[in-house]
Amino acid sequence: MSEQKLFRTYVVPFLLFLGLNLLLWAVEGALKWDHPDAAWYVRAPEMWLYPLQVLVCAAYLWHVRRAVEWDWAWRPCLLGAAAGALGIAFWLVPYVLGWIPAEAGFEPERVFGEGSAAVYAEYAFRFARAVLVVPLVEEFFWRGYLMRWCVNRDFPEEVPLGQGSLPAYVVVTLAFMLVHRPVDYAGALVYGSLTYGLVVYTRRLTPALVMHAVANLVMGICAIRLELPHLW
Repeated sequence: MSEQKLFRTYVVPFLLFLGLNLLLWAVEGALKWDHPDAAWYVRAPEMWLYPLQVLVCAAYLWHVRRAVEWDWAWRPCLLGAAAGALGIAFWLVPYVLGWIPAEAGFEPERVFGEGSAAVYAEYAFRFARAVLVVPLVEEFFWRGYLMRWCVNRDFPEEVPLGQGSLPAYVVVTLAFMLVHRPVDYAGALVYGSLTYGLVVYTRRLTPALVMHAVANLVMGICAIRLELPHLW
């Protein structure tokens, strides 16, 4: 794989995802009007921008799918699922114990009303974002590209998946931690360390994808069942 192809496959999806996050921030700053008389798309622009983000990123990921180094061996993927459950359990402890104050979060019921079909659609897109798009976008970048780049900045395309180094661990894990909220730093540090170790141990990216998908699925279920919308 050439360096350009590596970049298009493993970095561009992350840039698209970040760009749409920035668009949400800009739209919220410029257009959001939290008023009962406002239309839903003005009162809660995230309700249409998150689905847009899912569709755009999913379309690009489908476009580059043939260039991805897939390896779905079941034992490493099962290990990834176990690591995801362990990592997210540590992450959720402060929320479940009430150490992190409750605040507003993803609550489509407040926008569309209980029982509305739009509420179910929003949750479907939210889970698609958390369980499918985010694991692919983030793991492609963090462990598929940046980890390789830290090992060999001149020729990252020549670095095999899972080849690690101390600089790669420090840079990738700290960067992953810092893109989350400060209240999540401890959980992100432990989770990121587990993911790094998993990729180095298995020499595959797919276990990290499974790990991330399982972790986000558990997080979403807990956000709904435990009424912790600020989790996501």
